[in-house]
Amino acid sequence: MESPAARYLRERMEEGIFPGARFLAARGAEVIDEGWMGLSVATPSGQVVGAGTIYDLASLTKPLVAGALSALLATRGALDLEAPAEKYLPELSGRWVGRASLLDLLAHRSGLPSWHPLYLRASDRKGYLEEIGSLSADYRPGTRVVYSCLGYILLGFILERVGGAPLDALAEAEIFSRLGLRDTLYRPPPALRSRIAATEEGNEREREMTGEAGKSFPGFDRGMIRGECHDLNAWSLGGVSGNAGLFSTASDLHRLALEFLGQGIGLFDPGCRDLFRRDLTPFLNENRSAGWQLAATPGASAGPFLSPASIGHTGFTGTSLWMDQGEGWVLILLTNRIHPKYRPDDMNAVRREFHRHALAGRNSPRVP
Repeated sequence: MESPAARYLRERMEEGIFPGARFLAARGAEVIDEGWMGLSVATPSGQVVGAGTIYDLASLTKPLVAGALSALLATRGALDLEAPAEKYLPELSGRWVGRASLLDLLAHRSGLPSWHPLYLRASDRKGYLEEIGSLSADYRPGTRVVYSCLGYILLGFILERVGGAPLDALAEAEIFSRLGLRDTLYRPPPALRSRIAATEEGNEREREMTGEAGKSFPGFDRGMIRGECHDLNAWSLGGVSGNAGLFSTASDLHRLALEFLGQGIGLFDPGCRDLFRRDLTPFLNENRSAGWQLAATPGASAGPFLSPASIGHTGFTGTSLWMDQGEGWVLILLTNRIHPKYRPDDMNAVRREFHRHALAGRNSPRVP
């Protein structure tokens, strides 16, 4: 008999919101509900989702790689999160964004716009830095939260320079290999392709967003994307970036979540975990920590069944991870909702209802 959460997700799948899903709900290390359903590849092969299906995590890359590595290096004294970006990226010296601190970038309060198709005029780190440095401030830094992929692209560059290695190698050495995560990686090899859920055909959503400016960009014609990073800013950097590019499974994400909760092998010390849960944007329009959104944010995808201090993040491809540090809840939902084509469904509403069903009878909703 299906659990309430599985039944709810199956209904949404039958509505066509996503072709398939893998979910997991746990309290600490104890898995209380999990399941998988539907198709990881709807066309052309009709491949079904399994327990070990690998998903393109999209923006979950931000906290799981850029946020996590920033905290690890900072607690070792190798990185000063209060320093301006230009300290580590001298190419930004004299530019307004060069004065933004690393904490500004981590908490999305830097002044950078949400998104910009850097790949239309650049294809490497040097070009990306020039493009970002040429942008005007979207708002006065520190006065608002504007979720920005660009800030995390800069953080990825900073981490590479401080860590002395490519971002994927740093993440593997500092996080994934230490936790034994064999299915969490950038640029999955061909041998894993049969386990990977497909995403969009041809990046049509980004093609629409770029309009006439992107008319001749060849990256929009990649066919059905499977095993390659969907996000084009990250893809144009070879699939490795601070904003997107990470792939993983529900089981691996559960093990990672235990570290953020302080219930794993101790990858993150108390100083790191404080960065993940401390509200860096009090009194602004969103509540953000280093890498994560807090459930106290109005309209957050967490919903009312997680405590306000819970931390979480979503991904454009249809992924999400929320963790309640007080109660120890871990809620993971992985879908490929943009496959085979993007639909403007309210995935945050789906996530909130999934959380409600996953915690039915186990938690009381908080009073606003």
